[in-house]
Amino acid sequence: MYIHLKTTILAFTFFTACCLSGCGERETRLPTHKVVGKVTQKGIGLANATIVFHAKQPPEGFIKPRATTNANGEFELTTYEAGDGAPIGEYELTVERWLFESPEVGAKNRLPRKLGSPSTSGLKATVAAMNNTLPPIELR
Repeated sequence: MYIHLKTTILAFTFFTACCLSGCGERETRLPTHKVVGKVTQKGIGLANATIVFHAKQPPEGFIKPRATTNANGEFELTTYEAGDGAPIGEYELTVERWLFESPEVGAKNRLPRKLGSPSTSGLKATVAAMNNTLPPIELR
């Protein structure tokens, strides 16, 4: 019984150490650059929309930069920490606006389905190694 208890404690300690340390894997963060912009529909800022930047050639483990628009349709992109921006590169964008309907229906995307896929949205952006202010992203 003593050997079983000792083995269990040793296994638990090893498992806990691996979980806390990531088993030796370290998160590799790419340098980010500030990205701000505005999402509009019919020329008016679109509130509460989620915009996601999908890298055209993402490295392994790439985290997709994203943001939620404010009441005026403005956003500040986040990859790792709030407002840190995005790594340099070419991106295809998706935009969705999920609003709560009712308890029976739940939330529903209020934008055309094509805007929710990087291959059909037609929205693109480039992030350069500088502070980036994107032109308005007009939804059609």
